[in-house]
Amino acid sequence: MEQISQAVAQWIENGGPLRNDITNPDVAREIGIFGNQLTAWMTASGYESFKQWITKLRIEEAKRVIEANPDWSNETIADHCGFTRSSFYRIFKSETGMTPAQYQEQQGEG
Repeated sequence: MEQISQAVAQWIENGGPLRNDITNPDVAREIGIFGNQLTAWMTASGYESFKQWITKLRIEEAKRVIEANPDWSNETIADHCGFTRSSFYRIFKSETGMTPAQYQEQQGEG
């Protein structure tokens, strides 16, 4: 599992989860393992599904981008983070409990 963790970390560092329409088989192929190995790693890491894992990674990147680039529009952030423009706002609010603007405002207060 340690080798898979290292390969996944490298894939994340290289921006893998930010690509739109990425799938479990795509990730497994890119890091050189079988899909069932990736699924086992995700389960061992506490994720219920591939979608949950990718969403978490994308939301973390969206938070980072909002903090670093307060002038970026939701559309630009969505494009950068691999979300469709129509789903970004809804998913961000669902995952964080606040809109991107509310998150940015909260960061400015801290």
